[in-house]
Amino acid sequence: MKFLRKLFGRDTDDEGEDVEIRLDQEQRGRQLLQLEKSLDQLVREMRTCESLDNPGWRPRVNEYSRLAGEAMTLRRGEITREGVLDLVFAIRPLFSGAPPTGMEHLVPLQETVLEAAEQLRVLSPDERG
Repeated sequence: MKFLRKLFGRDTDDEGEDVEIRLDQEQRGRQLLQLEKSLDQLVREMRTCESLDNPGWRPRVNEYSRLAGEAMTLRRGEITREGVLDLVFAIRPLFSGAPPTGMEHLVPLQETVLEAAEQLRVLSPDERG
């Protein structure tokens, strides 16, 4: 039974106290700005390579544009862990596999966005209580 308690994080030796997280506001602000700029750049390129009349393309352009706005709003206020996680987990890759012909140039922009989101997701050692 002790194995199961440890597996599910309910070991009796563990008091179960939450670790206080204090985000580095300055560092997170820079990271949010990088994410915002990366999303904006991806949106600009997306608008040039496919017509917004495409019913599948327009929502993705709008989604990335909205996420850039959320990054800006979060950056301008108090940056919370919950706000950061809500934002980064809302970011989906543009292409899950090989991009369609003529859209290969969007892959590096997509990777930049995903890398910026991953940097925001990970806590630095100084941010853990």
